[in-house]
Amino acid sequence: MESTELRFFTKPKLKKPIAVEGLPGIGLVGKLAADHLLHELKAKKFCELYSSHFPPQVIVKDDGTVTMLKNEFYYVKGKKNDIVLIVGDFQGLTPQSQYELSAKIINVLEGVGVSLVYTLGGLGTGKVVKNPRVFGAATDIKLIKDIKKHGVIINKKGGGGIFGASGLLLGIGQLRSMQGVCLMGETLGQVVDAKSAKNLLKVLTKILDIPVDMKELDKRAKKTEEDLRKIEKLQQEQVKSLEMAALNKKSAEEDITRYIR
Repeated sequence: MESTELRFFTKPKLKKPIAVEGLPGIGLVGKLAADHLLHELKAKKFCELYSSHFPPQVIVKDDGTVTMLKNEFYYVKGKKNDIVLIVGDFQGLTPQSQYELSAKIINVLEGVGVSLVYTLGGLGTGKVVKNPRVFGAATDIKLIKDIKKHGVIINKKGGGGIFGASGLLLGIGQLRSMQGVCLMGETLGQVVDAKSAKNLLKVLTKILDIPVDMKELDKRAKKTEEDLRKIEKLQQEQVKSLEMAALNKKSAEEDITRYIR
């Protein structure tokens, strides 16, 4: 096998297609959102991407059979725009492979006429929040204005970076005259965050003007809330423990000072 291979089942003829990428990343926020969108829209697969840049393993399915790791491309017909979905098992293991795989993905998108891509991911804050916000960045100031209308927060201070496919698809796409938007759901970063994915998907579906049932994602979001409550409790206990240790240390130092006197 070559380092990266594309296998097409068909090459669909699409109307003003918009792409949405949701590969595994922080909190699996983007993947959960894209997988749910894929399921609800009943999209059709048209291409698979295999690569030696993925981990050296296969996935064992529920029936005991195995399958290679891969990224997949689906499409669904829409009223105004058709949609191409990019989902998958893994991203590249190295910086070089991230560039190669992202370029391959852009090749596929160009081949079916995509001129705008939305990438989905998580923004790890290390904090537990009750209502995760959605942050964004884009390749064009007009797109920035558009997503701000939907409540997306733009970091006015700048700086930072968007790692992996969610960032490189925007950058490589921009070099090839493809516009792009990255939407990032606020997340702790230590749990599979379906709650953040739900908030992210709400924003995306409003932007794309497509109705999507959120019931299944709601169920997973409740599980996320339980996990986050446990983590928040653990963090509070750790803070109390550190405060107590600091007080004990201070008390011990005062005792030593009194003894020396």
